[in-house]
Amino acid sequence: MAAREGGRAMFAFFAVAPFGALAGFALGVWLVLHYQGGYRSVADIAGGLLLVALGAVALVSAGTGVLYLSDDQLAKNSLPPQAKFELRFPAHAKLPDQLQDLSIHLQTDKNTQPARWLTELGYNGDRPVIVGEVDLAFRTRHRILVVQIKGEPDRLFMLNLAGNPAASPEFGPWQRVDFIDDQPPQAPRKGGAGDEYEIRYRVERAD
Repeated sequence: MAAREGGRAMFAFFAVAPFGALAGFALGVWLVLHYQGGYRSVADIAGGLLLVALGAVALVSAGTGVLYLSDDQLAKNSLPPQAKFELRFPAHAKLPDQLQDLSIHLQTDKNTQPARWLTELGYNGDRPVIVGEVDLAFRTRHRILVVQIKGEPDRLFMLNLAGNPAASPEFGPWQRVDFIDDQPPQAPRKGGAGDEYEIRYRVERAD
């Protein structure tokens, strides 16, 4: 297609077609109101046309809202939100010598997502700290960060985040481990005062 013909086609589609659609909509509503609804005066037909238009807008808005709420994916055209976290171990804790002996992942009712963490350890006083991040791909309130160390029970941290969390420039307060899976196949027990594993986190967004 020549550039000139393509320009005409684009003009017809974006500039002319919408006005034609509106004119056809108005004419169709007028015909129905005039011949089926018994509307005769211009004021009555204008009022009926306004009510129909408002009803159409309400239906489109409701449909858009339903589609938005039913779409669980948090980001389509950008990177997903990320939970940046710091995991603090007990004082003088013995950490794995090899990275493959440490696994951190996010479990939700929608997916399981592996976390990424820095290879260098930090310290908070005499307590080792691992810094990492994990993608928040889906809208959900059920997020559990699972920390697995070879030879030790799994430790579960419940992330208190909204389904579609807003960005938070500052880390929240330190949160003690919520559950410890040290007696399988029994259900994990609730963390107690002696379980000194803690986490704090914030959310970073690209959108």
